[in-house]
Amino acid sequence: MSITVLKAGLQTTLQGAPFTGHRHLGMPAAGAADCLSLALANFLVGKSFNELAIEITLTDALFQMDEPCSISVVGAAEYVRINGRDRPQHQTLKVMAGDQLDIGPSRPGCRTYLSVSANIHADQLLDGQSTYLAAGLGGFHGRALGKDDIIAFTPDSPITDVERTTPEGLRLHYSDDHVLRVIRGPEAVDAHAELLDDLCLNPYTVGARANRMGLALEGAPLSPSDSSNMPSAAVFSGTIQLPPSGQPYLLGPDAQTTGGYPRIAQVIRADRHLIGQLGAGARIQFVETTTDRATEIYREKLSLLKSWLGQIKLW
Repeated sequence: MSITVLKAGLQTTLQGAPFTGHRHLGMPAAGAADCLSLALANFLVGKSFNELAIEITLTDALFQMDEPCSISVVGAAEYVRINGRDRPQHQTLKVMAGDQLDIGPSRPGCRTYLSVSANIHADQLLDGQSTYLAAGLGGFHGRALGKDDIIAFTPDSPITDVERTTPEGLRLHYSDDHVLRVIRGPEAVDAHAELLDDLCLNPYTVGARANRMGLALEGAPLSPSDSSNMPSAAVFSGTIQLPPSGQPYLLGPDAQTTGGYPRIAQVIRADRHLIGQLGAGARIQFVETTTDRATEIYREKLSLLKSWLGQIKLW
């Protein structure tokens, strides 16, 4: 069984769970940029929340289905069409051999996930199969998908036969306006306590430098602290650093594991999947919360999702 790629953008990749043990090798966690959209797409075809799917960023994509199977599409795509006929997102869709699947560009939002009922064959790395483009590792030979690529399925793939539709209350709303809750970073204390206050005072816009590694933010500049003697420290997806320019930088799933700029804030785990939908021009309002409240929000979100998706986790 297989899918043939007829058209794909430069950032159409295979993504699933993040790598494990990656920090021992100085690698990013990687994995799906919007893990909640991935989980919703996978559930519609009877798969685990963190299994491999096709992550489509910004542009449209066109595929030919070489065998009958079930698929689902969840994300920011403007449209989904099978053989030219509009089909819904958030629903199990049956396709036949020879069918063409056309997934539109992201408007608004940034990423869309195509999940298939069979298990996608991909390179193994650190107990995962996600793609890390910067090092050419994992996924489809470590690279983005391109025209005439054939995505194979593992020979022993069980083809699940489910018919599901995501409840309206669990469907994500894709927009160019976002609210991200943050907790205070290690360097936004004491003498630099005002940095987070200033960050949350005005909205920021995602600049042209926007990819899986991170997002350069544009807006009211913050007063940068002298970080020339600051040793490198651990950073994660969702860490907001403050370079000497005074313009914050929001790290994504493919960011480095350490950094030497002040860490003024950290996006809370419950909101981190939203980073995957931030493209150039998106507007962000940061809102401060506490560590205890961030933990409560995450537990509340998992409890809500459990009613539909079962046991999952967000990264």
